[in-house]
Amino acid sequence: MNLQLPLRAPKITTFHRWVDIILCLFACALCAAITSCGGNPPADSGPAAAPASYASPLDASAQAARGTGLGGTLSPNDLRTHYNMPAQYIGSKQTIVIVDAPGSANVASDLNTFSSYYKLPQCNASNPCFQLIDLSAGARVSPTNDWAIEIALDVEWAHAIAPAATIVLVQARSSSMNDLFAALKVAVSQPNVVAVSMSWGATEYSAETSSLYDGFFSNYPNIAFFAAAGDSGNNGSNQIYPAASPYVTAVGGTSINSLTLPTMANTEVAWAYGGGGASHFEPMPTWQFSFLTATGDSKVLNLNNGKRAIPDVAYNADPYTSPVAVYAKGGWYGVGGTSAGAPQWAAIVANFGHYLAGKGTSVARTLSPSRGLNGLLYQTKLDQATNSAFFDVTAGSDNTSSKPCALCSASIGYDDTTGSGVPNVANLFAHF
Repeated sequence: MNLQLPLRAPKITTFHRWVDIILCLFACALCAAITSCGGNPPADSGPAAAPASYASPLDASAQAARGTGLGGTLSPNDLRTHYNMPAQYIGSKQTIVIVDAPGSANVASDLNTFSSYYKLPQCNASNPCFQLIDLSAGARVSPTNDWAIEIALDVEWAHAIAPAATIVLVQARSSSMNDLFAALKVAVSQPNVVAVSMSWGATEYSAETSSLYDGFFSNYPNIAFFAAAGDSGNNGSNQIYPAASPYVTAVGGTSINSLTLPTMANTEVAWAYGGGGASHFEPMPTWQFSFLTATGDSKVLNLNNGKRAIPDVAYNADPYTSPVAVYAKGGWYGVGGTSAGAPQWAAIVANFGHYLAGKGTSVARTLSPSRGLNGLLYQTKLDQATNSAFFDVTAGSDNTSSKPCALCSASIGYDDTTGSGVPNVANLFAHF
């Protein structure tokens, strides 16, 4: 489905066919397949996740937001500028861990090809900024379950936003949820890890609130966990995990219609297929309830009916309007989806760690009192009257059902489509 992109920008295909075969398509190049919605995962393997490549050629003239990247896609400089990222903070001495299932590409070589094109640091013996931990022991990758494009997106764009950070890819033994969580246990043990990115998930299941799943994330309040919120919109029943976990920061999707700077006014809307909505099993956490109560947002409180609201934040995701390019398996691909946002938010936290080091502190010491990143982000959003750490997204809908959806429209303040909004990174850092 992904085609090489030597001369023209990519065209992104719609994902409706994946819904038809019960695949929860999301995270740009990833979907999670499970046998039933809302049940316990099988004891032997857990829900399975499989990649669903998300790109094909596009006439560049069709793009509303012409970027400076390959084929008119958005470049690292486009996004760093658009989201007001301070140039001096680039993730120095911070570690980002990416957890994915096996892929067939030569990740290290592809990363350096990507980096060469965008004039980013090479990762090599003299600059060991990339490490692969392969729990699959090099097992043969099935052509029907090859995560090569997802891995390229996660690794290359984490490096693009935090070029001085160390990127560790933990490749799970398989795409089962149990194997992915085994990989997460390796992820949190890495030196200097400040953020973990997960561009995968499964339709919510009742066991997600147990000690095996939520209990794992809750044990590490000093690490920021990010998960893509989904690429199949909100049809009322397709919320996904681990994005639904209150201990994970769920990343929704937007469309960048213009790179106009610096105010970003009217430049982003909710992406039509970004995931969101009320969780089926997770109660609304205290920090989210307190925020919505303090802002007087009784409508959102009532519509979520006591359940966790998803997502927490948002980021560029639209593969039609504002795609990014990745290099994998000998060719360039244009991609989009909420899995583009998860690793880039992880990179923002690495840059945050670089910023905090200059103040004599760290991400871990900053997150721990709030019991994780979400409590910190919602409090920062509440305080943004004097320091706008987020750009509010107030237009667009992600309703993919055939019925009206009260939780599907972006609006002023928090909403179940774009969360608290997209980052104004310099202001976010300045809050601390």
